[in-house]
Amino acid sequence: MENELVLLGRRLLQAYARRDYLAVSRMAIDYLAAAERNRDSAHYGNAIHQANTMLGLIELEHDRVDRATDYLLHSARTPGSPQIKLLGPNMLLADKLLAYGQRSAVLRYLEACRRLWTLSFGTLWRWRWQVARGRTPDFGANLSYLTDYKSFG
Repeated sequence: MENELVLLGRRLLQAYARRDYLAVSRMAIDYLAAAERNRDSAHYGNAIHQANTMLGLIELEHDRVDRATDYLLHSARTPGSPQIKLLGPNMLLADKLLAYGQRSAVLRYLEACRRLWTLSFGTLWRWRWQVARGRTPDFGANLSYLTDYKSFG
């Protein structure tokens, strides 16, 4: 049911906002399982993207950069969603991984996002150009988009 994904997503994001990282890890796995049960939902793509982003952020809390990088790339393996197509994917994990020097992984992520964010109007290209030149882009609203429980759902 579509509402199940929205409810699980909101709860996941609330746990992250509370810094309840143990709950976030458990909830993200449950969210991915629920997404697989609801593959026809318009929220399926958001669930894949959000759960993997949250799992990657938790890995960074434990300084497991390689695992966080894997989750970043998994978050781009979503079929997308109307929200991602219009407003773009979340960049919080990518931003944090840039601080760890993971430019190559972030470039691969941004490249993968090209098929998801079809209405980026050059934003992805600009961010890729900046990362390739050793800069950290200003990701703006994409740092909180799909990770802020107050605006999700």
